[in-house]
Amino acid sequence: MNVSAHTTTHNNNSLIVILWGLIFAKCFTLEYFVQVYAVPINSALYIWTLTLSMAAVATFVFLRIKASKSGFQQSLQRNLLTWGTSAIAMLITIVVVFNAQAIDSYSIPSLLAFFLGASYLAQSRFNKTLSDILSGGAWLIGAGILFVQSAVESLILFAFLILALSVLPVVVQMIRPKQTRQQASCR
Repeated sequence: MNVSAHTTTHNNNSLIVILWGLIFAKCFTLEYFVQVYAVPINSALYIWTLTLSMAAVATFVFLRIKASKSGFQQSLQRNLLTWGTSAIAMLITIVVVFNAQAIDSYSIPSLLAFFLGASYLAQSRFNKTLSDILSGGAWLIGAGILFVQSAVESLILFAFLILALSVLPVVVQMIRPKQTRQQASCR
């Protein structure tokens, strides 16, 4: 694969990570404000369901358009196992926590952070990138902090961790190759 195709494939995957990270950060931030200010809305419907269903449709359309490119398919297949398994584990965890009255629902962010950390570490075995290892470790530390927190503040803290540990590193990785290419073209 040439450098241009690799960069395009990486940027497409990065775009998905950035958009979903921003979407989840928005949802957790809004949920925090709904909880803190006791806003009388059904946040499961108006914040989570509407946002995630529209984002899922947009992602599906995006992936269908990009599926014709073989480099993108290879990258997608490699990451789909890790992140698909993680998403299923997260959904099962959310269902169990909401159905088990004895478990505090504010522990969900810490459990999700644990799964994110494990997923980044698993992905680092495929991609062999330091940023995945660092993100995975930081997510596991964040899971511990969130577990101790276990209150409404864990929602806004989790939103911050999404931005700091998932979105920001990807944005930096997208900017860095552009700067490298620009420096190479100036020489």
